Amino acid sequence: MYLSGERMARANQQVQETFEQTCVAWQAIPHWDTGDPGQSYVRADDINNPTAPALPLTLVPVPFKVTLAQAISPTPDALLSQVTAKTVELARLVDDAVLPHLRANAKGADLTIAATLKAQEILDQLIPARARVEDAGYRAPSCLLTNTPGLVKLSQLDGGYSVLDPLLTTANVNSLHRAKTIDGTATGKVRILLLGRRQRIAHGGAAEASPGEEPVDLAVSVFPSLEVVGETSTNEIELSVRIRYATRITDAGGIVVIKEA
Repeated sequence: MYLSGERMARANQQVQETFEQTCVAWQAIPHWDTGDPGQSYVRADDINNPTAPALPLTLVPVPFKVTLAQAISPTPDALLSQVTAKTVELARLVDDAVLPHLRANAKGADLTIAATLKAQEILDQLIPARARVEDAGYRAPSCLLTNTPGLVKLSQLDGGYSVLDPLLTTANVNSLHRAKTIDGTATGKVRILLLGRRQRIAHGGAAEASPGEEPVDLAVSVFPSLEVVGETSTNEIELSVRIRYATRITDAGGIVVIKEA
């Protein structure tokens, strides 16, 4: 045993807390526990395609090494600093996989905004986006996911006042998240995802919400956690933070894409 039970429990707590605080997908999309850490596939439950094949659960590990001194030091700080940094990396890997997947599988044609990106032009697309998800049955306040250029444009000033709050209010949005990438590219152009919701979910509170009513959820068989791989040839201890999950889009009609041309 390379870590005591107490040290392992403290490290796993740190992994869970850090992942919850840094993973945009975890904060914005409800998840459910498959109940079987060894499960390899889950039902797609796509209402638009009842014959859709089962989805594989993907294991995403971030391995790293610590010295024996770090592992058994009187205080866990040295170990936890490594665990925290690698968990942030794990959260980024999950976001970089989940958000482009939503972008690629949103139903229907994209809504497009012009390169000038005035507040009114953005609003002219946010309202049709709101209408689409509401017509699909998702009438609770929505979630908006955008990249950095998108947040800049949503936060522009008009007459010395920010247009952000009026835009979100009109679009019936109560949760806004910025992610590094939305569509898997680094074009520097605005990309916005509007996620419809049937439940009223507070900002960042999707982890506590029921996944069954929402257009997309995360099926998780191995929650964010730490595992001990073993000793290396250089007398270090190899560890790994990992998650095993699948992104399930059960109703693509509840996701709308807005993009800069």
